[in-house]
Amino acid sequence: MAASPPPAAGRLSRRTLLAATGALILPGLGAGRAGAADASLKVGYQDSTLPELARASGVFEGAPYTVEWVVLPGPAAQLTAAYSRAIDLAHLGDTSLIIEQGKSADGWAGGPPLQIIAGWRNLDARYPRIVTAVRTRTGAKTAPELKGLKWGFNFGGLNYVQYLLARRAGGLTAADIDPIQFGDGNAAATAFNADHVDVYSGLGALVGEAVEKGQARIVLTSDDLDIPALGVFAARTDAIADPARRAVLQDFVGRLARYFAWYADNLDAAERIYIDRVKQSPARARYYVEFGKARLRPIDAELIRREQKIADALLEAGAIPRTIDVSSEFNTTFNAAVN
Repeated sequence: MAASPPPAAGRLSRRTLLAATGALILPGLGAGRAGAADASLKVGYQDSTLPELARASGVFEGAPYTVEWVVLPGPAAQLTAAYSRAIDLAHLGDTSLIIEQGKSADGWAGGPPLQIIAGWRNLDARYPRIVTAVRTRTGAKTAPELKGLKWGFNFGGLNYVQYLLARRAGGLTAADIDPIQFGDGNAAATAFNADHVDVYSGLGALVGEAVEKGQARIVLTSDDLDIPALGVFAARTDAIADPARRAVLQDFVGRLARYFAWYADNLDAAERIYIDRVKQSPARARYYVEFGKARLRPIDAELIRREQKIADALLEAGAIPRTIDVSSEFNTTFNAAVN
């Protein structure tokens, strides 16, 4: 996920940002197949940042398909929309499909309905991706000291995995704390920043101001727990198998790589967008700009190995009921578009 501040007030949840020129035809997307369904791509995102920045970057201009961004906060909403075909790409964390597969009725024995085709993150240690933070007033400094505290989190993605593994690192069960589940990460962060919960597991940027002011401290980061913590796009497996849709997805991933290159070269422009369109305060916009610097990471064997360790840890913690092989969740064939 770029940085994920709350959606801008009054922002439409659904919009078409860029129209296709119709002048180009992708390999595999022949003129006879370039109908309304084939020539559009509905892309879910959990807030308004990437849609606004992508429009400013111009990287999708000239694409032989329409990109329609659909803002749906939280992984649960993204997954529901993907399963129902309301969107073509779901914006998730890299562990969301682990939970989906692990909790499915058959462990996806018949094959995965969704596969991750692209992932990204900022590796700057000054801007940790996912964190578990605690209010300073509690006096807690380590994971075991979170015992008995009100702990805010949301289900279904990286934030939930961070919560489970941070709790596990402290030797704590759900009975040892006061768990409070929110509908999405923004709601959990809002409660933490308002001092309504003691502990928060989620996107570091959303509680960065409280940490900077000394009102909160970070206990564990996703890196401490060996969570890759990538923002990802997942596509339906049947779309990947279709040559015309695959060509659209391949082109989108290549343009997404160019978007991140544009972002790194245009930080001042990105800052203005955070202020003017995403409605961040000037004081917070610079933090979000730095937090949002990222690049696409290959979906490779090393990433899959790390994800398998997370699945095994979730099984041990009782968060999923069965052993699963996560390799089917990740599609490595789009890596060429990253470079």
